[in-house]
Amino acid sequence: MLLIKNARILDHDGVKDILISDEGKYLEIRPNIDESAIAGVQVIDAKEMMAAPTFVNTHMHFDKAYTSLRGREDSTETLEDSIRIMHDRIRAYTVEDVKARATRAIRECVMYGTTKLRTNVDISNLDPNLVALQGVLEAKEATKDICDLQVIAFPQEGIFCNAGTDKLMYQAMDMGCDIAGGMPAAEWLDDQKLRHVDFVFDMAEKYGVMIDMHIDQSKDMFDRSLEYTAWLTLQKGWGGRVTGGHCTSITYQNQSHAIKVMKLIKEADMNICTNTQVLAIMGIDAEPRTRGVTRIREMVDMGINIATAQDTICDGFHLYGTGDPLDYGLIGAYTSQYNTPETARLMFDMLTTRSARIFDPDAKYGIAVGNDADLNIIDADNVQEALRTRASRPYVIRHGRVIASFERKATLL
Repeated sequence: MLLIKNARILDHDGVKDILISDEGKYLEIRPNIDESAIAGVQVIDAKEMMAAPTFVNTHMHFDKAYTSLRGREDSTETLEDSIRIMHDRIRAYTVEDVKARATRAIRECVMYGTTKLRTNVDISNLDPNLVALQGVLEAKEATKDICDLQVIAFPQEGIFCNAGTDKLMYQAMDMGCDIAGGMPAAEWLDDQKLRHVDFVFDMAEKYGVMIDMHIDQSKDMFDRSLEYTAWLTLQKGWGGRVTGGHCTSITYQNQSHAIKVMKLIKEADMNICTNTQVLAIMGIDAEPRTRGVTRIREMVDMGINIATAQDTICDGFHLYGTGDPLDYGLIGAYTSQYNTPETARLMFDMLTTRSARIFDPDAKYGIAVGNDADLNIIDADNVQEALRTRASRPYVIRHGRVIASFERKATLL
């Protein structure tokens, strides 16, 4: 058993102790649990640090991670140019290379306190042997003791404009992908974008899996796959099981239309995952520059489940990224213009409870008796201080077992 003493649990008053069973479940949460009455118990003194559920990151691209450690060069710094940069790199992939980079990225995400991850893997005729998927699936196996990883079959280059991808998508699902992915904006024609969405829904229905697509990830107000996806979600009754990533085009649409679409998203109970780091840095706008993110504040106010995630780590799209939720959460707070303790808490929820609903809408999550004991001890008094300082996490705990520790430390000499 594990006993955590003197923790300030998020959403609890005062200081409490947390008792965790050998099976990795929360047994008891209350003040002053007597360790002397529990044989063989391991004790951790949280020293009144904050205890919060481990982070959930539902939008990654582990197959591409660390492919730009030597830099990235392009002429326009746009999304389209970033896709082109990756083409030659994808063609040069080996299973061993992808596995090594993905394993490193997964382990580093866990080090920062994330124990549930979801990654896209490119499926296209650039990689007809699905080398990237083989490598990521091997990385998933290699890291299964420290995290839960879901893999998305992701047609980065489109389905109908990329010959053979339709068959490769089904092959990817047969190989072990967990989620049906899509990117309708990659198609040339509007009717093909809608067929793309239909294809993904049909595939998800066949395999009994959730959907997580990149949707309208542009600054083009005429990209409008989001509303069709929300409508299909509503018609099929798949609330909570369909997620749209990025969804930036709605920001550039007129207000009356955008409000109508957001009402439909809310009615359908569709999730949105905005990934503020990558799209905020892409695209050299004329002044005044845009933030390149979806309508975060409005969606929150309308009751839509919106989360945020890392997206990429040092690849052809984005030189930066660490995998630390408190890094990308802080950037999310800036781009959302969240600047109060209450809105800082909204951003923290996007890293935890809101992302958990995307990862598994049926799962129990959080620090409560009977749940899996997955928690971080964070060296901060509150969530805004955790974000501001990207605070140390001396104990990262999964299923009642300490699996990592992260310390942010500076010393003035």
